[in-house]
Amino acid sequence: MKTIFEGLCNEILIDILEYIATPHEIYHAFSNLNHRFDTILRSIRLKLDIYVEDKQSLTLINYFSSYCNCLCINNVCPTISLNNFSRLRSLTISEPTDEQINSIQSTTLPMLEYLSSPASMLIFDCLFGNDQQQQWLFLRVCNFYFPVFPDSKLTWQPNYTLCTLFGVTCSRTTLSQLLSLLPCLKHLRVDMIANDLSNWNLSIFDKTLASLRIGFHYINYDDLYVLIGPCLHRLYLEIYHEQSSINFARLGALLTSLTTKLKQFNCDYRGAKICITEIKSAHSLFQNIQAKSYSCDTHGVICEDII
Repeated sequence: MKTIFEGLCNEILIDILEYIATPHEIYHAFSNLNHRFDTILRSIRLKLDIYVEDKQSLTLINYFSSYCNCLCINNVCPTISLNNFSRLRSLTISEPTDEQINSIQSTTLPMLEYLSSPASMLIFDCLFGNDQQQQWLFLRVCNFYFPVFPDSKLTWQPNYTLCTLFGVTCSRTTLSQLLSLLPCLKHLRVDMIANDLSNWNLSIFDKTLASLRIGFHYINYDDLYVLIGPCLHRLYLEIYHEQSSINFARLGALLTSLTTKLKQFNCDYRGAKICITEIKSAHSLFQNIQAKSYSCDTHGVICEDII
């Protein structure tokens, strides 16, 4: 018995179309074919990559927004409304309008699991809302492009869902508050404020990070001592000042005293290139270290498969 493509049930057709084609190809192949296929097109869960706000992009959004699960808006696109994407699970938007940034909240995008966008107080309120209805229930990963994290509100409550946070800038005090609000956080990328005179509040958070990428103006070993715990398996340091020196003997001793699970170490720095032989002789932790070069004044080292 022969089976024709149109004879397949809607659920199988949706699976096939989601797997084999892009939204642009699907739309031009099947739109306006008949009422059944128009209904199927509006039920497909696809990724939409929008680079230009033109007629074609807006047409794709009109067809696929209701069931779109991944949306990337790569440039300023002011007429695109996020209110049409209620089933969205992943959102990347680098230059949102005021209306778009105000639409990034749990009531508008309740299914969101991944968010990459500039930060706003409304987003923070939805992360740390004082009732379960206000907080996102599924959001696991956030990337905020390094705003200065604000002082926490008295009404904010811990978020037990978020496990990965990239792109915040903090003082010691605000990072203490942030870590206390994210007890399940495992992966953090943070820049420390230069010339910060505030203090850590060690009593309000536990050392639970599995990976830490941290940027310093000058490397601060005391800050590393506070943040690194026994579960850390990946550490990435970024040193921004050209005259900042790195004591690899002290760093290696610190790391081995704090965690036995470290598997990868990276360090990017500016200024003169450091001799790899000197780093290896500084501490046994760095026996497998290798050099990387990005430009004439920016260098890096990486050490994988740490024993």
